[in-house]
Amino acid sequence: MAHKNESALDRFIKKLTKATPIEQESEIKLDHDFDGIEELNNPLPPWWSMGFLITLIIAVFYIAYYWVMGKDSQYVEFERATAAYKAQVEKYKKEHNIVDENTVTLLTDKDALAEGKAIYDKNCAACHLADGGGQIGPNLTDDNWIYGCDIKSVFKIIQDGTSKGMPPWKSLGAEKIQKVASYILVNLHGTKPANPKAPEGEVCQAE
Repeated sequence: MAHKNESALDRFIKKLTKATPIEQESEIKLDHDFDGIEELNNPLPPWWSMGFLITLIIAVFYIAYYWVMGKDSQYVEFERATAAYKAQVEKYKKEHNIVDENTVTLLTDKDALAEGKAIYDKNCAACHLADGGGQIGPNLTDDNWIYGCDIKSVFKIIQDGTSKGMPPWKSLGAEKIQKVASYILVNLHGTKPANPKAPEGEVCQAE
């Protein structure tokens, strides 16, 4: 029975929880007692039971929609959308001639190699020496390479740096990295520096 001073909110919460008043708890007490701790046979709150029922209904429709009718799951839709996005990115790169570690090619024209030399002298010579013989960094003129000797490997090394102390030079931009990487492979590799550093890594011949 509702008390006269109960608000509408109190009555709504009571219906929603179906909680037993404290003064009536003796009526729902179970014959369980452990060290003075007693158990009450409170029914599940109506809101919880309704939520569970709604969950079951949704699960039935979900199974029917995705498994019986064979509709694509959200995971499949995500994979499809991701593949489409990557295809658009690759198309954009090709249309705008954007270079990255997967599309980079070796440059051989004089102007590009001259610019690559200028970038090398400014940023790389301090560790590899102007003639590529190596000092703090490894020798760039011999056939021994630590991380690969093709243009894609050299591009990635310059862009991302290495775990052996070389910092990443991504700030140069892809075009400049391509030019300096091409300069190293075309103009420095295979030359005879004055005081070459001892070979490091494995013998590598780029295709």
